[in-house]
Amino acid sequence: MNNVTDRLPLRYIEKELQLISLDSLVMFDLNGIIVDVNEATVKATGNSREELIRTPFADYFTDSKRAQKGVNLVFETGEVRDYELIMKTKDGTEIIVSYNASVYKDQSGKIIGAFAAARDITERKRSDVKIHNLQRYNRGLIETSLDPLVTFDQNGIIMDVNEATIKATGRSREELIGTPFADYFTDPEKAQKGVNLVFGLGEVRNYELVMKARDGTETIVAYNASVYKDETEQIVGAFAAARDITERKNAEIALSESKAELDLIFRIAADAMCVIDADFNIIKVNKTFIRLVGMNEDKIIGKKCYDIFSGEFCHTKDCPLEMIKKGKEFVERESVKKLPNGKEIPIILSAARFDKNGKFVGIVEDFKDITGLKNAKKEIQDLQRYYRGLIEINLDPLVTFDKKGIILDVNEATIKATGRSREELIGTPFADYFTDPEKAQKGVNLVFGIGEFWNYELVMKAKDGTEIIVAYNASVYKDETGQIVGAFAAARDITERKNAEIALSESKTELDLIFQIAANAMCVIDADFNIIKVNKTFIRLVGMNEDKIIGKKCYNIFSGECCHTKECPLEMIKKGEEFVERESVKIRPDGKEIPIILNAARFDRDDEFLGIVEDFKDITGLKRAKKEIQDLQRYNRGLIEVNLDPLLTFDKKGIILDVNEATIKATGRTREELIGTLFADYFTDPKNANKAVELVFENKEIRDYELIIKARDGTKTTVAYNASVYKDEAGEIVGVFAAARDITERKRSKQELQDTIKRLEAYTGRVNSLMVTILEEISDVKTKAIILDITGIEQDIETLNPLINIARYAKLLDATCIITGIKPETVQRLSGLGVVLDPVTAERSLEEGLRYTILITEENNDNR
Repeated sequence: MNNVTDRLPLRYIEKELQLISLDSLVMFDLNGIIVDVNEATVKATGNSREELIRTPFADYFTDSKRAQKGVNLVFETGEVRDYELIMKTKDGTEIIVSYNASVYKDQSGKIIGAFAAARDITERKRSDVKIHNLQRYNRGLIETSLDPLVTFDQNGIIMDVNEATIKATGRSREELIGTPFADYFTDPEKAQKGVNLVFGLGEVRNYELVMKARDGTETIVAYNASVYKDETEQIVGAFAAARDITERKNAEIALSESKAELDLIFRIAADAMCVIDADFNIIKVNKTFIRLVGMNEDKIIGKKCYDIFSGEFCHTKDCPLEMIKKGKEFVERESVKKLPNGKEIPIILSAARFDKNGKFVGIVEDFKDITGLKNAKKEIQDLQRYYRGLIEINLDPLVTFDKKGIILDVNEATIKATGRSREELIGTPFADYFTDPEKAQKGVNLVFGIGEFWNYELVMKAKDGTEIIVAYNASVYKDETGQIVGAFAAARDITERKNAEIALSESKTELDLIFQIAANAMCVIDADFNIIKVNKTFIRLVGMNEDKIIGKKCYNIFSGECCHTKECPLEMIKKGEEFVERESVKIRPDGKEIPIILNAARFDRDDEFLGIVEDFKDITGLKRAKKEIQDLQRYNRGLIEVNLDPLLTFDKKGIILDVNEATIKATGRTREELIGTLFADYFTDPKNANKAVELVFENKEIRDYELIIKARDGTKTTVAYNASVYKDEAGEIVGVFAAARDITERKRSKQELQDTIKRLEAYTGRVNSLMVTILEEISDVKTKAIILDITGIEQDIETLNPLINIARYAKLLDATCIITGIKPETVQRLSGLGVVLDPVTAERSLEEGLRYTILITEENNDNR
């Protein structure tokens, strides 16, 4: 504590601590009833100061009995330290806290209450787990080491030994600890000189001594030793490792020497803090702040805060100091601070008023570095924007719904297909937008029953009454615990083409089942693949008792993809490799898979190969940390690749950035050939295609823009492009998503229809002219028989109906119309269609028609 603080009254200091502390502080009486709290306690519990005071301290924790036990303990012992509880807030949030508490007395020395401070240790608990795992890992390394390892203090007194030291000296751990290190060598003076040397220089390497065992055995060893320090950088001892060099001085050390700097990872740095006076001068900083700004303390103290750690609120009314000067007691906000070297650091800033002797002195500021969180959020946000653009540009309606069939999300194509807004659709039953809601709901039940369905036909009903026949593909998706939470569904309009393949598919991900982070496991495997030694971490990792592991084949206990292959570490080391390192996935006997980094080293004894030592570093945490982005990438990539329509992205210059499989097939070129080339190069009219590129950047989108794709083999495909721009997080346009729909068949059908209409129009004109000529002939010349030969003419209703009408009109004028060349099957087909053939006299050939005409002509003459 500085001199100014030393001169302050104790009660004043306590009051100031309560005001500026970011930790929850509370005072309670002998019965555990709260007497006073600070603002941090009010925020942490969600209760006002009035609600908290005069209530039991224990009521604000999930385990009130344990909390009350802590109250009793502080009055029994005078204080408690690091007493862990789980604080329960008004809104149900739970926070792991560590309480330090001590009693306070009146002027007569009588205990009248206790003062307790709670520190949020949620993050520290995670760090403690990592440290604990590291401790177990390093202890495992020490105990499994074949080399004698020992630690001693500055007087050379042994503090700890490993099993190898016990075996080498022939003495128990209890006999060794507390005795001089030098006593176990043939030359104690040289051994003590080595002790002095390591504390003088900080380390020694290859320091030769002769170790003397209880039974008189002497072993020549080479010692490596280095000092280690506490968190204040004070040397507290030395760590020494001995290598038996009697037979082979040059053998590599089987287990790593202890690293002197390991103690640094046990120190958890607090947030950066500084005290700023009323004139913006920095008057006090902590070590974390010094590290954060990268300057010496003497270069910081006395300088203006905005010169050392500037931000967007400096020199504005939102400056924390200005706000607190105007009456604010506490300021908290997110900001971006800039170091003198220009580096920007995103932080969460907390500032509290700092008074002394009732006079405003300045503020205390706390800075929590959130760079990691910002980077992670940015990557996810970029991916979400990119893939949302892909989803929205999709020409097929896409929808997600929950297990009850309630819609969770839709794309623009769904909005257009249904004629309803996104707000109208989300939160309503999926089945409501089809002509057969029961069948639609059956589809919902089906996908959750079997996990997916394909080509499920429904008729979509739009708001304006339009009905569209669609084929749905759907599959479930899961959360990170493997629980099904909903389904993705994609609809393809099959009114024109029912047999189109579904455009959307979701890649399915098997979620990681590993929920705990284990320390490194180690085992020794002989040349025949038998496990001959394991450490405790290995036992915990495989979930079996040691007696069930020893003597078993390694591939039966902890198998992986390299087992029974030439990549097996044991096989590789047998063939001359000294060290093997790789990433792998191991499988326990119960089927559980664990991602690890495997290290394997040769294990010799007396120059004879015995087997290998394997080390398994669990990297589950790293795999899980990457999972969200990978899942998002796989899911959205699956949507793109399964789409039947060519999809691609290109930049402002029209250079292709990405394509899907449909684009590869349509152009006949590989992904590598397409990416980095001009979009316009793959169309019959590059100028028109380039105009489309310019148009989409001008108007932000284009719809139904027709182009003709030119494939490598010369195939041409008429397509209609929809495209829209996509932006980065700053709102700047960086590229375009484009989707092409094949309209070749539609264009061909339209042309055929137009050709048919023209042909029928020409045919109708000729038939009408023929009808006028025939009827005039019958009427004027009194012709009694007319032959119409249609041999070689296409015989359908459109062709024959006019001829049948001519025969009908001829009969009304008392003449016979004979149609020759008509096929029997045509007569049968026309009769089946309900065409009246009574006025028609049909003959199979022109010759038969002539005979019949002569016959009826002769009959008419006879009748006269």
